[in-house]
Amino acid sequence: MRKAGFIFSLDAFVAFTLTMVTVGMLIFIIGTPQPFYPSLEQAHQLAHDTLAVLATSSDSPGAPGTLTYLERIIKDENEARGIMFRVAGGSDEYPGIIPKGFGYKLERYNFLANAWDAEPLYDAGSDPTSDRRGKNFTKLQASATTFASIYTVPPDPGESPYCYLSCFGYAGAGNYKSPCDAVPCNVSKWNFQQGNNSIQLIRLVVYT
Repeated sequence: MRKAGFIFSLDAFVAFTLTMVTVGMLIFIIGTPQPFYPSLEQAHQLAHDTLAVLATSSDSPGAPGTLTYLERIIKDENEARGIMFRVAGGSDEYPGIIPKGFGYKLERYNFLANAWDAEPLYDAGSDPTSDRRGKNFTKLQASATTFASIYTVPPDPGESPYCYLSCFGYAGAGNYKSPCDAVPCNVSKWNFQQGNNSIQLIRLVVYT
């Protein structure tokens, strides 16, 4: 009489156990509600909207040579507090876009160090005059980023070296020909300046 038996494989049992644990964890994670998601989405929208206003708005919209709020902050960090109060909020006088329950900070990326600057352009949590003073990131944070292009040295189209009704002819070294005797065969001189443009990566972080 032949005997039949069951061959127990420890490897098969371990593999089966790991598979069941993995499936169970996936079901648990997917089925668990995410209580912070609405607040996280709200923080992201606040950061995006505030940064969009900073990058596109100014005191004199449409006026030639007017800098946006973000360009003014990049050019002079001393203006950051006043502008951020007006746009993002910081006191009862300036409720701004971001409610009091959230803190915020404006940061600039340092391409040489390949990291965000250790000192932000402005942090409402460390500003003793802000209604967000002492506020730190404890629960969640979201951010929005944008590129800002600013001329550190503005371009100058210069003057034509030739004689037109609206031009006396530029002679170089800040001098103009009077009377104008420039002719096309003469060596051209002009005071065109290409300027110096700086590209900055800016991030606004909203936290609570």
